[in-house]
Amino acid sequence: MTKRNYLLELWRFFFCIAVLGLHFFSKVNIPLFDVGYLGVEFFFVVAGYFVGAYYVKKMQNLPLLQQVKAVGGYAVSRLKRLYPYYFFALLLMLFVRILTRQYGIGQVPSILKKCYAEFFMLQWTPIGNEVLISAGWFVPSVFFAGLFYVALFTVCKKWTGYLIAPVCFLGIYGYYYRLIGKIDVIFSYHSVLRGIAGVGLGIFVFFLCEKLRNVVKERSWYPKLAVIIITILFFGVFIYTNFGRRSMWDFLVIALYGIGVLLLMAADVKGNEKVEKIVGLLGKSTYPIYIFQMPVIECILFLIER
Repeated sequence: MTKRNYLLELWRFFFCIAVLGLHFFSKVNIPLFDVGYLGVEFFFVVAGYFVGAYYVKKMQNLPLLQQVKAVGGYAVSRLKRLYPYYFFALLLMLFVRILTRQYGIGQVPSILKKCYAEFFMLQWTPIGNEVLISAGWFVPSVFFAGLFYVALFTVCKKWTGYLIAPVCFLGIYGYYYRLIGKIDVIFSYHSVLRGIAGVGLGIFVFFLCEKLRNVVKERSWYPKLAVIIITILFFGVFIYTNFGRRSMWDFLVIALYGIGVLLLMAADVKGNEKVEKIVGLLGKSTYPIYIFQMPVIECILFLIER
């Protein structure tokens, strides 16, 4: 099973709210969702899970040349999904800052020159940084991390999921654990490394899930037990994103995300059709919410200050 289920969509929405809460309340100096940035790690793990699914569904039985073409297909499909919202959010932010008189019309050419790398999703490289949207780092991070692993699949096959992905996420998370004892690193090359780590964990979870699903498919009690465990686990993490603090506990949360997604996707959880449709819409709303949140927050702050 590679399709998303309604519980996954529901928790996508909740963890998006955690990220949104961090970005808004930090601007108004209210101590809520101080660790909301950890919601991003959930999206990395989920994205990695579906990178693994993409390989199994679209690539693994193809000859090498066709697999290479499938890498291009992955890149195009992800750009079609991610880039239009991303591009319009950057333009919207530019418009908002002109409207709120943070920029003058005459400054626009120099601003565009300064942030051209941001429009090409290259702010993690030496040629760029984030000028317009600080939260925009997630988009190139998840895109290039996914592309990195899809390309590796053409050479290393399933070993990418079983060996290389775990080496990458353990090595990178271990590096930040020793270096700063937390994971809220978003500047320069750190943003794409964070993506490679989180997406790698999700890919590893996918391959473990394939094994676990074969074990639990005959156990009718498993889905109900999994729902209980996942609800307790993710609800606890959601509360922590509100009341926790930046610390080494970040890495435990990331491990819990991996365990939770593993349990969740191994269970064939079914719900009421209408409920699933509504929750599905909530899940689909998370990317537009994430990418447009910063321009909207700027507008709200402008109105509050007036």
